[in-house]
Amino acid sequence: MSWVIHHIRVIRRWHAKIGVAAMFYLVFLVVSGWALNHTEGLRLDEREVTAPWLMRWYGIQAETPVLGYALGTTYLAWSGEKWALGSGQLLISAGVPVGAIDVESIYYIATARTLYLFQKDGQLVDKLDAASLPETPIITLGSAGNKIVLKTLTKAFYTIDGLSWQPIAEKGVKWSSVQSLPDDVKKQLAVTLAPGLSLQRIMLDIHSGRIFGRFGIYIVDFLGLALLTLGTSGLWI
Repeated sequence: MSWVIHHIRVIRRWHAKIGVAAMFYLVFLVVSGWALNHTEGLRLDEREVTAPWLMRWYGIQAETPVLGYALGTTYLAWSGEKWALGSGQLLISAGVPVGAIDVESIYYIATARTLYLFQKDGQLVDKLDAASLPETPIITLGSAGNKIVLKTLTKAFYTIDGLSWQPIAEKGVKWSSVQSLPDDVKKQLAVTLAPGLSLQRIMLDIHSGRIFGRFGIYIVDFLGLALLTLGTSGLWI
């Protein structure tokens, strides 16, 4: 047996072994890459995974909210960037609210620079930013009858229609304030506001190997090297 034939047989055996191992990686790479190329169609950026074991893997700790705003018979609470109204999560990410009131069946929720209007079912009615507000930052929200009142660093303003704002004396205004949540509400919100990650983020981390931490990147690098070896050995054969 010549030296060349012997080495070709050795390379062929290793080529087959590497090929089998690389096949699974290639299938995974193609499927995950295809999914990421169709993020919008598959709505990967909108789908959220909240599995507790996955959050522990990422080192994300669940924080049960203990404070909120009373809005009639329900509560507004938050955890991180998530808001919950009653048992449902509001589809916005706006940070910590500074005030919330219930006026004529509309929930008004304010952050420092934005005022949100929601129906009682959680549907967003309107969003007023700094260009539509009399001043920012907003310190808190309040009500006086059917008037929506916001307080800034300099004075308080009211509106009835949300379009025109006028200064108002603070006397007689019922300001919103945070309060402790009942225990049964806390338990419900622990589920509603459970931490999660978008499916897009998870797919990206799997595709790159980062989901396995620093060593995951090395594993992907090694598999890439295996593919290079596969191509080189195939060319030699």
